[in-house]
Amino acid sequence: MSTKILKKKILITGGGSGGHVSPVQGIIDKFKEKYGNAQEKILYVGGKLVSESDSSGKSVEEMRFENSQTKFISIRSGKLQRVFSLKSIKLLFGIIGGFIDAWKVIEKFKPDIIFSTGGYVTVPVCLVGWLKKIPIYLHEQTAAVGLTNKIVSKFAKKIYISFKQSAKFFPKGKTLHTGNIIRKCVFEKKGSGPVARAVKTMQPKRDKFPIICIVGGGLGSHFLNLITRQMLPYLLTEFQVILQTGKDSSHKDYDIMQKERDKLPKDKQSMFFPTKFIDENEFGYVFRNIDIYVGRAGANFVYEMGLLRKPSVLIPIPWVTHNEQTLNAQTLVEAGLGRIIPQGEVTAEKLFNELQKFKDICIRGGYCGDNEALDRLFPVNAAEKIIDDLNLGD
Repeated sequence: MSTKILKKKILITGGGSGGHVSPVQGIIDKFKEKYGNAQEKILYVGGKLVSESDSSGKSVEEMRFENSQTKFISIRSGKLQRVFSLKSIKLLFGIIGGFIDAWKVIEKFKPDIIFSTGGYVTVPVCLVGWLKKIPIYLHEQTAAVGLTNKIVSKFAKKIYISFKQSAKFFPKGKTLHTGNIIRKCVFEKKGSGPVARAVKTMQPKRDKFPIICIVGGGLGSHFLNLITRQMLPYLLTEFQVILQTGKDSSHKDYDIMQKERDKLPKDKQSMFFPTKFIDENEFGYVFRNIDIYVGRAGANFVYEMGLLRKPSVLIPIPWVTHNEQTLNAQTLVEAGLGRIIPQGEVTAEKLFNELQKFKDICIRGGYCGDNEALDRLFPVNAAEKIIDDLNLGD
């Protein structure tokens, strides 16, 4: 354990999606690594807002931190909608409740600084902090910037950015390019769990049949699951496949894909592995040992695939605000690692053809481009840079 002492109390806030929660995990891990007393000096404040398609009844941050040793409190949260409905009233009350809860939490914890990774829950927390004259620091994960971080940036002391191009969205002189905050699990070279075991089983055939990992996010993508099902018979003539169907139970995609696997000839069953989720204890091993990533273009996944030098076929979510995912994906395209297919143009045949273009690269040993340029684009030490810049210890 480190003997360095953290002198100030830090309230960390961010949530609503894995994209905002993952950097929270990354920065907390780094604080604990650097300071022996970090556990008692850090409080994480997330939200209670649950996605409509999630049947768990818990927010992303509640699921990720419910068994964590980190001090964690979830508060009410809401968001403004352009179309008025009964749901809008509920969300409006969530915003009001969020301010009340944030005030109580800050009054009790008395943080010296607030560090935000974005999401609706951060607005009341940061506004209350600003009213109490607590310095606010912001981390932006995406190439584009949403309304929440635009609001918080107005009274933030400093903004740490993952991609240089997002500086144009913030007040001049406030930004520092650090890169994205990477979760500790991304660096792990060993893995335990069912997905890791499946990938290990696939390794002997990898030279002839590269491993594809298809991911639609934590809740999955019914669209990507359908496309995978359509191309599965001929996909397995060229590749091995890990499919993260997601935890959304409304379409029963995981059950359907398990049945599809059971229908395959015995020699093909080991080449296809559907799973609801890839756990953190196997994430690093799995993604270090696949050859191609297929999926959405959330900021964290794009950054992690750039870091791991994984060729990627990206299908950005078309309805995301400010075309955020397409801009994220463009960074991998410019780095020579990615290809984008707009969702409206995706067919099983077109996606398969794009994957075949990557196959020769994989068999030759993967990415052979400018590694120094990628190091500059995707720094690995963002959390350390941020903590050093905050200068909170001895």
